Amino acid sequence: MSQLKRRILVLIALVSILLLLGLQVHWLLYSYRIEEALFSKSVRVALNQSISTLSKDENMCQSMQKSISCDSSFRASRNHTPHVWQNLDRQIRDELALYDIDLDYDLAIFKGKDTLKINDLDQLVGASCYRLSLKNALKISDTEIGVVFPNRYKFFMHRMGMMFTGSVLLILLIGFSFFLVIRYYLKEISLSESIKEMVNNLAHEFRTPISSISLAAKMINQTPEASPDSKIRKYADTIIEENKRLQRQSDHILQLAAIEQNNLAFRFETLDLTNIIEEAIRSIEIHVEQCDGKIIRKFGEGLFLIRGDHHELVHVLINLLANACKYSPELIEITILLKNTGKGIQLSIIDKGIGITSGEKKKIFDKYYRIPSGNQHDTKGFGIGLYYVKEILKAHHASIDVESEPGKGSNFSILFPKEQEENGTKN
Repeated sequence: MSQLKRRILVLIALVSILLLLGLQVHWLLYSYRIEEALFSKSVRVALNQSISTLSKDENMCQSMQKSISCDSSFRASRNHTPHVWQNLDRQIRDELALYDIDLDYDLAIFKGKDTLKINDLDQLVGASCYRLSLKNALKISDTEIGVVFPNRYKFFMHRMGMMFTGSVLLILLIGFSFFLVIRYYLKEISLSESIKEMVNNLAHEFRTPISSISLAAKMINQTPEASPDSKIRKYADTIIEENKRLQRQSDHILQLAAIEQNNLAFRFETLDLTNIIEEAIRSIEIHVEQCDGKIIRKFGEGLFLIRGDHHELVHVLINLLANACKYSPELIEITILLKNTGKGIQLSIIDKGIGITSGEKKKIFDKYYRIPSGNQHDTKGFGIGLYYVKEILKAHHASIDVESEPGKGSNFSILFPKEQEENGTKN
């Protein structure tokens, strides 16, 4: 994954987490407003019911009128008719209890700018005061009864209970988890970059001894003792072949590093795809002949011209042909189909090997992935060949697909579209 894609992924994850947290906070505030609205409605209904009940008692109403008209001070009015306010307070408390509201409150009478405080609570918070006119009950204008709940916010939190606590814990857990994920992700990225750099350096370091081994083996073959039938010649040829295989694996690692760092430079030119195929065949033809296998060419009519990098496309086909040989343990029979279609030039490499299950077909182009075979290691490789093939073809705006059935072989099909850009770049 490129650095830009990683940054986009982290940004998307961060935005998603922030949106989730924002949504959670929004629902908390919404739930709080719902509780507040229900509370306000319950209090107003309770006050209405209390005043309605007391207004039916004419004696009570007259006592309240005298008390209000007598004095606006708390002490004088309470001494005048203390039972009036006690009855009113009890009636309101009973009504509130019907709505599960059991809170201490301040009770006051407002007449114009005067305030008659009834309860002994310390403060009267006007901003949160629930007021109701007494005009209909007492026939006195500009007179209201007010109820204030100093601890109503705690009551809302208690009502919300587990939802509020759970939401807060969930927000904290999500935030902490995201922090840990990002922290570990950055560590993994750093470790991955260090490993890539180490492997890249190792591959470069291998080039010198590989060249020295190749040169030494060739010099051995030129000595008088290395006659065509001698063991020395046989051993030297083995060294040369194994050294070539080691060179190819080293080149694959370097190419993979270049692909991931977007440093792989392509030289696009007009190519004849048949020449590319023939060059790739020559690289594995000896191995196929030694195994008594065969390669069947079926080229259609017309020209097969594409825009591409000659060197990289040869390596792509070598990878596919080598895999066809590798996974054909009994009979190596490879058929190469090349034809022009309505969508472009189609190249198919068909073998009669062990095949691939449907569950594995989606994974074989992943980096470092190899089809599991228990503890057997009869097929060599690092699991980067098909990943390399996919990335190179993507740079050529071509696609690759596979059809396979266990025990019946595989068909790797490449499609070069009709319209290819003259200068492709790796996506």
